[in-house]
Amino acid sequence: MSFLSGIFLWALPLVAVPLLIHLFNRRRREVVQWGAMQFLSDSLTKKRRIMRVDDLILMVLRALAILMIVAALAQPMVQSQWFGSAAGRDVVIVIDTSLSMSRELDQGTVFDRAIERANNLLAELGEGDSVRVLLAGNRPRWLTSSAAVVDSGTTDQLRHALSELEPTLATADLFSAVQMAADAVPASSATSRTIAVLTDGSRHGWQSDATAAWTGVERLIEQTAIPTVVNVLELANVDTEWTNLSVDQLQTSRKLVGVDDEFTVRAVLTNRGPQPTAAMLLKWESDGEPLGVSSIDPLESGQSVTIPFQHEIEEAGVSSIQCRIDGSDNLNADNVGSLVVEAVERVPLLILRPEDDEINGRSESSYLLAALGQVQSIDDDEQQAISVFQPTVARFDELDTLTLSDYYAVVLADVPKLSEETTEQLSDYVRSGGGLWIALGEQADAETYNTLLHQEGQGIAPLLLEEPTGDANDRDKFDLVHPPEAEHVATELLGDTQRLDVDEVKIYRRHQFRNPGSDSGISVLLRSDRGAILAAEKYSGAGRVIAQCMPVGLSWSNLPLCQVYVPMVHEWLWYLSEPAVAKRNLQPGEPLLFSQDVGQKESKALLQPPVGEPIELLPELTDRHEVFEYHRAFLPGNYLLTVNPGANSEVQVPFHVQRDAAESDLTPLDEPQHALLAQAGGLRFTEELLSVPAGQTVEIRREPIWSLLLTAFLLFIVVEMLISAWSTNRRYAYRAAPTV
Repeated sequence: MSFLSGIFLWALPLVAVPLLIHLFNRRRREVVQWGAMQFLSDSLTKKRRIMRVDDLILMVLRALAILMIVAALAQPMVQSQWFGSAAGRDVVIVIDTSLSMSRELDQGTVFDRAIERANNLLAELGEGDSVRVLLAGNRPRWLTSSAAVVDSGTTDQLRHALSELEPTLATADLFSAVQMAADAVPASSATSRTIAVLTDGSRHGWQSDATAAWTGVERLIEQTAIPTVVNVLELANVDTEWTNLSVDQLQTSRKLVGVDDEFTVRAVLTNRGPQPTAAMLLKWESDGEPLGVSSIDPLESGQSVTIPFQHEIEEAGVSSIQCRIDGSDNLNADNVGSLVVEAVERVPLLILRPEDDEINGRSESSYLLAALGQVQSIDDDEQQAISVFQPTVARFDELDTLTLSDYYAVVLADVPKLSEETTEQLSDYVRSGGGLWIALGEQADAETYNTLLHQEGQGIAPLLLEEPTGDANDRDKFDLVHPPEAEHVATELLGDTQRLDVDEVKIYRRHQFRNPGSDSGISVLLRSDRGAILAAEKYSGAGRVIAQCMPVGLSWSNLPLCQVYVPMVHEWLWYLSEPAVAKRNLQPGEPLLFSQDVGQKESKALLQPPVGEPIELLPELTDRHEVFEYHRAFLPGNYLLTVNPGANSEVQVPFHVQRDAAESDLTPLDEPQHALLAQAGGLRFTEELLSVPAGQTVEIRREPIWSLLLTAFLLFIVVEMLISAWSTNRRYAYRAAPTV
């Protein structure tokens, strides 16, 4: 027993006050011998004895009342076992739900073992314990919102919930999961906490090199209100070899394509196992329909290969393309790769030209139109399109009469000095997802460009502009273009000198860009053979901007006469146009967006995530569109959005959230990593999930009882008053009774 206000115990001698009063009352009576009374003594002896018993009872009650009030003021705490309740443990079961938990073992998967072990752990808990379950994915989430006291109903509900769980395609952020479990508010009755982590033991997701972060977790555990221990059980046999050929990702230079335009999809495959793989087949399909088959040569351990596949889409719309390894290994969940591609019949473009630039003849814009497949009709009155691009040519001073959001990309073909209003229009257009191509020529004004478009790095233009260099009339002096590396999708095709003549492009005059810093976020697309920047790209908001140092015509270079000109124009415009359509291939956590024209009545949509029940979405209305948004697409996999489900106007749109390719690496934690996690984070790798470290004592829970003491005080007072009243009435009755 312990006391919160032990100073009041100094008042315990007051308990003796009723005893002293009782003894004093007995001593103050003086006995006088009177011979005439001797005949009455025998009749009163029995009555006196009864009165003495009443006095003793009253003395004891009064002493106990004083004892109760003094003890209550001292606020005693007693062990909870004295009331028949055991010391409670707050148990947090952390279950790894990552892709690697799908690994096939001799019997079932690692995830099956985790669920079985979790059920066994529930059976080991007893009266007074509380339990909750945390699912460790790329964002840990609670399966149970709060700690539940263990009983038959609680365990049955948890077992049912555990039976419905499945591993995901995500990476388990085990660091965040342990931190979240340690930071959770414990149950009010708990005297200790055990965090039991069930995982396969793969090193990816543990952040074993983040020593400082794990030290912070250990500090958090040490500061918890109750003693806490983190026990980790690795469910996969680390000595067992495995095979795993994974599809790391599907790639394409364009996720926006034209109908019937052939494009290339590339599958990146890696042998993640310790042994070589056999030759296999890779099956391709689109929206469930087979497309073809590619062969996979044997791969050594750790070797990667890229397998291309040519495809074209015959109808406009959004399509999901998949490839699947025709074979089995220990981790089949990563044998599939997905990619969403949108096909369109027309790509609307806007070309802004100077006032004195004529469309026909040798004007700057005429070369651009020719590259886009626009040919002059017989009567020279209108253009005929022979490609998916649909350009509109206008003077830059007509911009106020146009709606920029109607175009996927805008080209400034040697536009002269811009006004602040025009610059603001272009900036808003880019930041909302538009693409802008700035081709600088003789009429470009460097001061206006730097002030309005660059704005010291805060504007939409990539780089600062300096005065032009070179002589357009001196064809003997020129800069050549250095073939670009195949690192950027906008220049992937341009560096192929076997088929294209990019290295024969001669630049006689050009504007000069100031070199950006290493951390500027600017991508250089083209450089000269002397290292000067010829074209650079910048992201601004949701859109993209490409600025090049020369016009798109023949005035400063021979670019339009080279074979590389048409592919460059097409690739750059495809690249700039892509943000104008909704993004279908996402990283975990990126918002899922879909918009359509406003109909006669408000639409609704159902979103089917990779795991779980469909989610109902309602649109946000704008002036012209209704937009469906979902901001919790953290789980990798395929999502399907169905707009107006069941109606004649039903529209289905696929989305894909990319998974982390490194999650396919099943390499387990080694001994040094175990030691680091144990030392820095205080983790214990053990088979006994409910065990505590040797020497660690669990604080015994104590309960306050001063409310009980106050109740006893009141009870004693009431009983004392009743007995005192009864005794007094009886004494008066004795005195009043007649004697014979």
